[in-house]
Amino acid sequence: MMHKPTAYTKFSFLFTLLFRILPSAALRIPGAIIRALLQKLPLGPSAWNGFVGALMDSTPPHELQAILPSTIDTYNRWVASNGATRAVDFLAADNSTRLLWIGPRKAKNVVLFFHGGGYVMPLSTGHLDWMAHVKKEALDAGVQLSVCILEYDLIPANPYPRQMSQSIFALEHLVDLGYEPSEIVFGGDSAGGHLSLSLMAHLHHPRPTNHGTKNIVDLHGTVRGCFLVSPLTSFDFKTAAYQRRFNADILSRWVVHKWGDYLVGNSPWLEEISEGNGWGMALDVPESWWLNFRAVDRILLTGGYEEVFSDHIQQLGNMLERQSQGVVTLHMGNETHDRPLMDFMSGRQPSETTKTITSFVISCFKG
Repeated sequence: MMHKPTAYTKFSFLFTLLFRILPSAALRIPGAIIRALLQKLPLGPSAWNGFVGALMDSTPPHELQAILPSTIDTYNRWVASNGATRAVDFLAADNSTRLLWIGPRKAKNVVLFFHGGGYVMPLSTGHLDWMAHVKKEALDAGVQLSVCILEYDLIPANPYPRQMSQSIFALEHLVDLGYEPSEIVFGGDSAGGHLSLSLMAHLHHPRPTNHGTKNIVDLHGTVRGCFLVSPLTSFDFKTAAYQRRFNADILSRWVVHKWGDYLVGNSPWLEEISEGNGWGMALDVPESWWLNFRAVDRILLTGGYEEVFSDHIQQLGNMLERQSQGVVTLHMGNETHDRPLMDFMSGRQPSETTKTITSFVISCFKG
């Protein structure tokens, strides 16, 4: 059943809209338009980024989560409206985490997807349309492919490392289903990109968990590929991309900082980082932690020059090129945060970044 916000939540959100979101948008939208004109960005999407960015800046997570349909509700509605087959797995590791399937559970190859939303917002129909597009394009190219999406727990109720643990459970579940790591590509956008980096870090240096520590790579071999779309990689806010006077990006320094606090507050994150362990943030530990990374054969990293993560994404690409034993590709475009998701949320034709990611997935399984 679709989640319905209570009358109190509706009133609370209406108050937030009138007295927080709209005043913030009145400041952000003109700045976004100015930046769009300066950098030759499309005006409509830039103005929309200004409004949605104001909404994210101004709305408490509990209100967003009450107003938005949950991940499972969005999945059920999408399956019904697209005539797809509903398939949901409960992961044995905790018997509460779910994998949501697009396509059969057992195809020749599988994509494990982690959706974005700052760990605050649930899965969107845009994510499902995006993954369905990847699956169709792969099939047209002769690649038998299934897609599964992790329904991870949201913050602030569930801080780090809960989502990382769930991503580990999901990968182990696919191996238990009979997939070899060479038949798996995982990846995600924004927070899902950060979660993909955490999983990569675990494959490199297994993080101790309550159900024991095992090295999937040593036991079963390297994972075929990983795609990182506009990932969060650092809490360093001093980069040039964060200091722009006018910003056309959907993200702001404020929301990254605030939602980041929700993610890592009251968690072992700071202790892990201070000890040099990179499970929680790829660039906030010494580069030597990533030395001789071999867990994933092929890595694609994408981002936009106009997003606040821009400098960090390029730094991450350069670092991985130095330290990875596999093939690393960095793709940057003159665009803002998470362009592929915005393609499918707005019904636009696939951008060059979206095409690059789709081609990457196909090439992983055809190469």
